[in-house]
Amino acid sequence: MTRPNLFAGLALAGLCLAATVTGLGNDYAQDDLPVIKQNPIVHQLTSPGAFFSESYWPKPFPPALYRPLATTGFAVQWQLGGGSPLAFRLASILMYATAGFAVFMLARLLLPFGAAWVAAALFMIHPVHVEAVAVAVNQSEIMVGLLACLTALCYLRAREGSEFTARHGATLFALYLAATLFKESGLVIIGLIVAAELTIVRDNRPLTTRLAAIRPLLLVMLLGATSFFAIRTLALGGDPVGTFTAEALAGQSMGGRAITMLAVVPHWFRLLLWPANLQGDYSPREIEQAAAWGIDQTQGALLLGLAVALTILTWKRHPVVAFGLLWTGIGLFPVSNVLVPTGIVLAERTLFLPSIGMMLTIGGLAEPLMARVKAATPLVRWAAVAGLTAILVMGTTRSASRQRVWKDQITFWYQTTIDAPFSYRARHALAQLLFQAGAQGRAEREYRLAIALYPTNWGPMVDFADKLRLDGQCAPAVPLYRQALTLSSEQTATRASLIACLLDLGHYTEARSAAREALQHVTQPRAIGLLQTYIQTADSAQAVGALPGTVKLPPPPPEDSSGS
Repeated sequence: MTRPNLFAGLALAGLCLAATVTGLGNDYAQDDLPVIKQNPIVHQLTSPGAFFSESYWPKPFPPALYRPLATTGFAVQWQLGGGSPLAFRLASILMYATAGFAVFMLARLLLPFGAAWVAAALFMIHPVHVEAVAVAVNQSEIMVGLLACLTALCYLRAREGSEFTARHGATLFALYLAATLFKESGLVIIGLIVAAELTIVRDNRPLTTRLAAIRPLLLVMLLGATSFFAIRTLALGGDPVGTFTAEALAGQSMGGRAITMLAVVPHWFRLLLWPANLQGDYSPREIEQAAAWGIDQTQGALLLGLAVALTILTWKRHPVVAFGLLWTGIGLFPVSNVLVPTGIVLAERTLFLPSIGMMLTIGGLAEPLMARVKAATPLVRWAAVAGLTAILVMGTTRSASRQRVWKDQITFWYQTTIDAPFSYRARHALAQLLFQAGAQGRAEREYRLAIALYPTNWGPMVDFADKLRLDGQCAPAVPLYRQALTLSSEQTATRASLIACLLDLGHYTEARSAAREALQHVTQPRAIGLLQTYIQTADSAQAVGALPGTVKLPPPPPEDSSGS
C-alpha cells in the first residue's frame, strides 16, 4: 500500500471510530429487545436451519420479514459475546467501517483520489447512518450497502476485462443472493448493475450488444429473486407481503400513496444532504396521510424533477454524478411505497443504501471543483480545506452525540418525544415505559398526548385503559374502552375488559347490555360461552345487590393493541 493510500485509510478509520465509539456502552434498545435479547432462536447455534425456515420476527409476533443471514449473524454475535450488547456494537462498527472502505474503493475506481476520499469521508461521518449503526438489528442495512458496493466493484472490474466470464457471473450472483438474505432491499442491486452499464461502463459497442452480453447474468439474478420470494412467502406462512402497512399509507390506492410519499421527498433530500435534525420516529402526526395535493407535494415534485434533470444533464459529461443519482433513486425504491406499501413511511436507517449513491454524486460534483481549487491561490486552497474540515467536524460530532440516544429504551423514546413531538407512537412508547417505572402521573400525561395526537388509533386507548383497570381505576378506563370500540367494534378482549370494569363499578345493567352487544360481534363458541357467563354474573350480582368492587371478572388475554 502506498503512503497516500495508507494515510487516507487511517484517516477514514479515525473518522469512523470518532463518529461511532460513543455508542459502545449502549444497551439493547428498540427492536433489539424482541428480535435479539428476548428471542431464544438467536441464543443458540444448534439449529441453524431455523434461521432459514422461520420468519425474522419471532413468536408470539405474527410472521413478518425474512432475513436469515441477519438472524444467523445475531446468533453468532450472541455466542461470541455471551449475550452482551457490546459484541453487537463492535460488530456494527466493524461492518460500518468495512462498508465505508468499500465506498472508497468504488469511488476510487470512478474518481480521482481526492474526490474519492471526500466521498468516503462524508459517508463515514454521515449522521443519518447512526440509526443503522446504533441498533443491532439494523446491521442488515449496513450489510446490504456493503454488498452493493462489492457487487458494483466486481461488475465494473469484470467489464474492464476482455470478456465477461461465467466466474464473474457466479461471483456477482453470490453477492446478490447474500444481500437479499440479509434484507429484502438487496433485490434492487440488479438495478445498480444496469445503472452502471448505462452510465459509467466504458464500451463503444452498441447498447443492445452490451446488454445482450450481460443478459444471462440479469436473467439468473431475476430467477434468484423469484426463488427468494417463493421461499420467503413459504417461511411467512403464505403471506407474500410479509409486513403490516404504515398508518399513513393504510387504505390508500397507488395514486394516494404517491401523493403521500411526495411529501416525504423533501425529507429524503434533507436527511441525505444536511441531516442536522434527526428523529427516531416519523409516525403520525409527524408524517400523515395526504388526501390532496399541497405545498409539500409541490416541493417533492420539484426536487424529483431537479434530480431527473441533473441526471440527464450529467449523463455524458459527468457520468459518475448520473450514476450516483441513479443509485440513490434505486436505493430509495424499496421504501418509496408507491407500488407496494411497507410498514414505514420514513426511517433514517433505510437511507443507508441510498446515501452511498448520494456520496458518489457529491464526489462526482467535487471532482471539477477540486481541480479548480488546486489551480487557485494558496488562500483559496486553505479556505477549501478549512471548509471541508468544518463539515467533517460537524458531521462527526453530530454522529457521536446521536449515538447516545440509543443508550437504552427509555432514553431513546424520551429523546424521540423531543425530536418528534407530534409522533403518537413515541408518546405511547414513553408512556408504557414510564408506567413500568412507577411514574404513573407522567405516564398518564403521555398516554393522553398519544391519544390526542392520533385519536383514530385505538391502540393507545386500550393500552391505557388496561393499565388503569389493572391498577383498580375502572372509572376512567370505561370511557377509553368505549371510545376504542367506536373505532373498531371487532375487539373481543376490549369488550370483555369493558364488561369487567362495569361489573367492578357496580353498573350491572350496563355490563349486561355490553355483553349482549358483544354477542353480535363474535362467532367462536368459547367467546360466546364467556359472554353468556358475563351476562349471568351481571344478573346474579344485580339480584343479590352486590356492592361495587365485589365482583371481579378477569377478562381474556389482551389483543394486539397496535390499532392498525
